[in-house]
Amino acid sequence: MILSATDSKRFYQIWWPLLKYVNIRQNVVEHFPEDPFVVNVDIKDATKIRNVLWNSPSLLDDFISANPTRLMEKDLELAASWKQRFSSQYVILRHLKKHSIFLRYDGQPVAFGVLGIISPLHDLVGHSLPVMVDAVLLPFEGKIIYDSLIFPRPVSFGPGLRNQFNHAYRKAQELCGVKTSLNSEDSINERMDAIAQGNQKILLAFRKDLAASGLGGRKQEEHYTAVESFANTYLLQSNPPRSLLNIQVGYLDNFLHQQGKNANRVSFKRLVRFLHTSARIDWDTVKSLESFLKNL
Repeated sequence: MILSATDSKRFYQIWWPLLKYVNIRQNVVEHFPEDPFVVNVDIKDATKIRNVLWNSPSLLDDFISANPTRLMEKDLELAASWKQRFSSQYVILRHLKKHSIFLRYDGQPVAFGVLGIISPLHDLVGHSLPVMVDAVLLPFEGKIIYDSLIFPRPVSFGPGLRNQFNHAYRKAQELCGVKTSLNSEDSINERMDAIAQGNQKILLAFRKDLAASGLGGRKQEEHYTAVESFANTYLLQSNPPRSLLNIQVGYLDNFLHQQGKNANRVSFKRLVRFLHTSARIDWDTVKSLESFLKNL
């Protein structure tokens, strides 16, 4: 759940000079220690400097160009990767063995697997979850960390909000999995793998729903196979690849036309009903799909 000792040291060997450079350029605070490894930086001062840094994109480029502490090229490249940061409000939902789950829930939900730098995140925000935090997430050699400053908000959540967060987390997992990298150049194969894994989670839940409906085994398999084919041979092979949660009339219409006489409308009526009752798609999408299937 944390960086290795070597990586955490490397982070601070870049981070402290960067903050010091910004403070000299912008004169943010009066006293910034010459050697933060010897004299601790006041958290309030570090926060002020960090806010100026992230609100002024050119400062990071200027630091890389100036390289005041003669960092190695690979360290400058790591600093440059921080342009792909994510600054937001998150809900920390889980502390897992590999990372902590940060959920960005405004708009399309996204789940990030975040590592601590020196201490596990549960030591910083506690074990009582969910916790709302303000944080800046940074890429670190194929992993995700935060910029050493994290601020829990003093708010509590009732059962309704907890359920909403859990639904959003499930949707994030099923749409594209938990993001463990901030690399904007992820390959098409990596995106396809993430969507395929999400679709498998949805298909498993759909199979369970079919079994609970009282249908015979043959009918269950018939409906499951039809929807699995739609997910794997049509949605996943589209450009860009799509999740079952992205189902739309146009996609289903194209697929059913490809199937011709083999098309099974009932299977997709059951799929739409399942996606609706499990709160996986919105009401407008449900109505448009139901109308389409009824009028085929």
